[in-house]
Amino acid sequence: MNRCFLAGCAAAALAMGAGDANAQAKYEIKIGGDAFFEAGFVNQDLDSGMRSTEFRNRFRVHITPVAKADNGLEYGGRIRIRASGSDTGVNADRAFIFAQGRLGEVRLGVSNSFNDETFISTPGDYLPTSIIDLDQVTNWVGPTTAGQSVNPANGRYQGSDVLGGVAEAVNAASILWPSLTPDANATKIVYFSPRFAGVQFGASYTPRNDSFNQDVNRSKASSAIANQGVTNSFANLVEVGANYDGNVFGFDVKASAGYFWGTSSDSTVAADSFRDLNAWQVGAQLGYAGFAVGGSYTSFGKSGQNKRPGFFADDMYNWTAGVQYTAGAIVVGANYKYGVDPGSMLDPGSRRVTAYEVGAGYTVASGLTVNAQYDYVLSNSDRPETAATGSPDDKAHVIVLRTVLAF
Repeated sequence: MNRCFLAGCAAAALAMGAGDANAQAKYEIKIGGDAFFEAGFVNQDLDSGMRSTEFRNRFRVHITPVAKADNGLEYGGRIRIRASGSDTGVNADRAFIFAQGRLGEVRLGVSNSFNDETFISTPGDYLPTSIIDLDQVTNWVGPTTAGQSVNPANGRYQGSDVLGGVAEAVNAASILWPSLTPDANATKIVYFSPRFAGVQFGASYTPRNDSFNQDVNRSKASSAIANQGVTNSFANLVEVGANYDGNVFGFDVKASAGYFWGTSSDSTVAADSFRDLNAWQVGAQLGYAGFAVGGSYTSFGKSGQNKRPGFFADDMYNWTAGVQYTAGAIVVGANYKYGVDPGSMLDPGSRRVTAYEVGAGYTVASGLTVNAQYDYVLSNSDRPETAATGSPDDKAHVIVLRTVLAF
């Protein structure tokens, strides 16, 4: 019922906004994107077999063919091509058709969900794409593989226990990610309402979060999740949300709230019983005279976790708080980030990650910025401490220098 209602609303908005649209149109091709290059230095306790310096980069290009009808309806498509990840391959993680008229915007295809596109969190304009990259420090302190590993040379833990686990399985992002992204790269329908007195509403529907582009997956089950502590496969995902952007008594006010739910895919093992998806996020920012303060809270509860005896379930959530000041081409800020999830579901307890961060950015020229950040990261793992492996807990100092291009 939910998915039929959303699809009907999207179709109605598209049809009513279209009116007497032209039968043929001339498309304008818009190209934009962003890129960054980073140099990082890391000093941490669990650095056995690990270097202290590394470089990394990412390049993304947006190609948007767009046309406009006589009645004002704007329509077209967008694809985001990126060079990222751990190899030299290029992929497209966004590809959708859109139409925007009097009643709002509809997107059809692989797109950000409503909350992921509009959520508000702590200010962080000294980062590559502001709040979108708030949690990227985890990539610098974690091991080279998801989850905490051991050094094959001496059997000791290496790297912080910050990658993989329940957080990445359920939210397709790290333990510190401040938004709802369980269907980040899946094919979906998304609706954005017009803004009324600063308020915008939206919704999305995703048949399966592990099906995208031309894939057709009508199965109720996923063999990949059998005998595991958590599933990363959900069906019939529905999202609703709202946000506000306006000025109140001279203060710039931004706020957002979103709720996501869906059913866990069946397992091929009868003993498995995975919890359904139930997640929500709230965030707000207040700005005045160049200052901005804000934060957010994101909760997934026990979404996706196995009820089967032998697995230890626990809540998954994170919250952020921060402040920044902007004066012309310079921005400085400080942030606090804290994330919790069950860690290893074969062990009782939870995994906790805390990051204290300061950063600064400078706009060299239009579309070209340089910035720097320092993070102090505390990682508390639920993995056991043994004489062979040592303690799984870690402390790390991270310095990242960055050049960002936006076009």
